[in-house]
Amino acid sequence: MGRMLRTALYVMAGWLLSIAAVAQNPNQQTDSQLAMQYYRQGEYRKAADIFARLYERGRSDFYYGYYLNSLLKVPDYEAAETLVQAQMKISRGNLKYNIDLGNLQELKGNPDRAKQIYHQTIKKLTANISQINDLASAFIEKRHYELAEEVYTNGRKLMKGAYDFRIEMAQLHYYQRNYAQMIDEFLELLNVSDVYLQQVQNYLQQAIYNDSDESLNQLLIDKLLEYSRNYPDNTVYTELLIWIYVQDRNFPMALIQAKSLDRRLGEDGHRVVALARMASDNNDFDTAVEAYQYVIDKGGNQEYTNAARTEMLQVMFRRIELGIDNQPSDYQRLESALTDALQDMGIDAETVDLVRSLAKLKAIYLGKTADAQFLLEDARTLRLQKATLAAIDIELADVYLMQGNDVDATLTYARVEDNNKNNPVGSEAKLRKARLAYYTGNFMWAQAQLDALKASVEKLTANDAAYLSMLIEDNTGWGAASDTAMLIYAKADLLHYQHNDSMALHHIDSIVNHYADAPIVDEALYLKAEIYRVRNETDKAIDAYRIVAERFPDDVLADNANYMLATIYENQLNDKQLAMQHYLKIITDYASSIFVTDARKRYRALRGEAVQ
Repeated sequence: MGRMLRTALYVMAGWLLSIAAVAQNPNQQTDSQLAMQYYRQGEYRKAADIFARLYERGRSDFYYGYYLNSLLKVPDYEAAETLVQAQMKISRGNLKYNIDLGNLQELKGNPDRAKQIYHQTIKKLTANISQINDLASAFIEKRHYELAEEVYTNGRKLMKGAYDFRIEMAQLHYYQRNYAQMIDEFLELLNVSDVYLQQVQNYLQQAIYNDSDESLNQLLIDKLLEYSRNYPDNTVYTELLIWIYVQDRNFPMALIQAKSLDRRLGEDGHRVVALARMASDNNDFDTAVEAYQYVIDKGGNQEYTNAARTEMLQVMFRRIELGIDNQPSDYQRLESALTDALQDMGIDAETVDLVRSLAKLKAIYLGKTADAQFLLEDARTLRLQKATLAAIDIELADVYLMQGNDVDATLTYARVEDNNKNNPVGSEAKLRKARLAYYTGNFMWAQAQLDALKASVEKLTANDAAYLSMLIEDNTGWGAASDTAMLIYAKADLLHYQHNDSMALHHIDSIVNHYADAPIVDEALYLKAEIYRVRNETDKAIDAYRIVAERFPDDVLADNANYMLATIYENQLNDKQLAMQHYLKIITDYASSIFVTDARKRYRALRGEAVQ
């Protein structure tokens, strides 16, 4: 208790002293503000007069700097020299003030005298890291980079290997735009210890970001390859190579280095798996698959082998979803790979996501809804978390709907909704149930459910509900013809969901040919484009998307159409220019689009910018 009391008294005493100090100097803050105001306005004589008073009160280095600069701006070199000489006497051993004196001689037109002062000052250095850094910083501030380099060089000799000023010298070379020597300093530092790796990466990342002619990346790669050859036992250079390739989105080259490092260090594949994930996140699926396959073939650590196998199959499925792999042979190959993986790894809670992927593949892409139903019903018997079981039930209800079994689909959606009140899974089930009502033409009931879902905390569910509600509201109640067109469209939408695309296209053509003035026409054309895309009739899909984008630029689907055109040109036709054109249109014309963030990311990537 006594100790606490003493502490409280000390704190109170300090507080009272600070109040007393303020009471004794009530004008100091006002003087400082007024001096800074004069200084910013260029009234340097007035500023100098006030800074002189402030400096005299405490010989503060802060006020010294502003006082000196004010005198130099006036200019009043005689007063400035008197100030510098006085500060040098007060701060003996602090060599940075000598540089102020030398700078003053330069301003007075005495360059030889300035050089003499500078070199005499450098000779006064001692084996003191702070002194060396302060003097070099003073030269850098005056843009005397060569003299700063001389300070660091002499400092190295004085320190006799205890400290080499590598980072400081690297920064100095950066100011000089001498990138080759900057890199050498950083890489020599890493040869001493890899503990500096993160610090070096931070400096290099900033340098690369500010590199206007984009030459630094290749220079760094060349240097790293050189150091890797010269120091084959030091793996830090390979790690830095991987990092720079990732920054440059050159995942194939990063993978070469990652595999090399994995072999040299006898690792368990974790580094390659991490790289595969980054490649996948950046849509470089080929490199991701190659990386995962390396870990699978490597064997050994079961954790990373199973992770690689599972994630590789997910990447393969993602390629199918994006339409990159869109042939029946692609679907069949993945079906075999998923089946083999489940046979090898077993069906349990750890592999249930593979079961769900296989069921989705069979139902959506292979038309094997009975197989999908069996897989999902079998998965329901596993001991699963409540959320996972609910997700499987929703997928099972989707399969029932694909089979035309509206009753079981409705009951299953309703069961999930009832068992998951006020959570995202329950909201999603309610959305699917409302969509089923829309498919069957029960628009009023569907819209009531959808309007309740628009306030869902799940953004995607709320967005989907809002879109479908708006679709119903915008395309019904305009007369018998419009309502009939809407019924036909909902039927076409259901037929497409059930993979009866020929009949779906027949219904869409009926709308376009017989109800051309109905407000649902743009949605019908967009659905037509989607069907052609799924059927791999790319040219027809492009034509339909383009009609929506160009004929209905103010419609809610215009940004969707542009986004789909961009992804087709990027992923299927490898036409970077047209892909960039449509991504840019989303960025410039549809700033509130849900696609704008991804469009900006993909546009930058196609333009060659590094995307983290």
